[in-house]
Amino acid sequence: MPRAKRAKVVSLTRTDKKTKEDKANLIDKVRDAAQEYPYVWILGHHSMRNNYLKEVRDLWKGSKIFFGKLKVLALALGMTEEEEVRTGISGISQRLSGDVGLLFTDSPPAEVMDWFKDYQRVDFARGGSKATETIELPEGAVMARSNPPDTLPHPVEPQLRQLGMPTELRRGIPTLLQNYVVCKEGQTLTSNQAQILKHILVHMAQFRLIPLAYWSAADAEENKGENGVHLIELSDRDQELVGKQAGKLRAPSDNGWSRDRKSNGAAKKTADSAEDDEDDDEEMAEDDDEDDDSQDAEDAVTKDMMMPPGL
Repeated sequence: MPRAKRAKVVSLTRTDKKTKEDKANLIDKVRDAAQEYPYVWILGHHSMRNNYLKEVRDLWKGSKIFFGKLKVLALALGMTEEEEVRTGISGISQRLSGDVGLLFTDSPPAEVMDWFKDYQRVDFARGGSKATETIELPEGAVMARSNPPDTLPHPVEPQLRQLGMPTELRRGIPTLLQNYVVCKEGQTLTSNQAQILKHILVHMAQFRLIPLAYWSAADAEENKGENGVHLIELSDRDQELVGKQAGKLRAPSDNGWSRDRKSNGAAKKTADSAEDDEDDDEEMAEDDDEDDDSQDAEDAVTKDMMMPPGL
């Protein structure tokens, strides 16, 4: 008998693992920015999208924005008063928790707050996010939420059925055989539900960057605030968007980002402790591109899903 072929593990990622040199380069960039700019902000994010993050970078060309592994960013700024690269800036490192990044800028705090308060972009939700409204489709032609509303093209009908919708083609129009509830408000969306919402053009994701705290070089010299660090009071809605842990104070000994504990309890404080973690914002952007590509691939209608000619 022929031998069974063993399944080969194939990595689908296009992102190469970051080397020690890559991490050292990121640390140098963060430290250079810390010396150059008088303000450092912690930015929380919600529904991260790479294309919108690039847009923000373009609009803030005179500033520097870093998203990456928090322990690397914290190490770059200094995690204690003895290690900090500028007076008081370790207060920012100790608040690098949750889904956050750093903004280095010379724009005054009022300008930063006003800009990020107004900036937001809508997009299609992804699996794992919360539904912001209940979507129930009536029996009959499947309509997209366009202006004006329009029926979906016939090639997507096979995929609608594959996603669980009770549909069929009637006169070339995808048609529901009965009322269908896509999702309910507050429900965690599955990947199938997210794809259905994308097909009917329902946006439930809102990309936001929310300021959580900032450090001022001038205030640090004058010992204002918490050694130059000022916390931003968030609305209940903004706190919900960024999560409870975003920007919360962490002790320097917290192994969440500053040290990796070995089995014997020993701690490491060097850049080597971050060697096995994906860290800088370039890698994050590449990963987000992969998510976008995989979403598009899932939404594609293949030849074997098409209806036979004449139907």
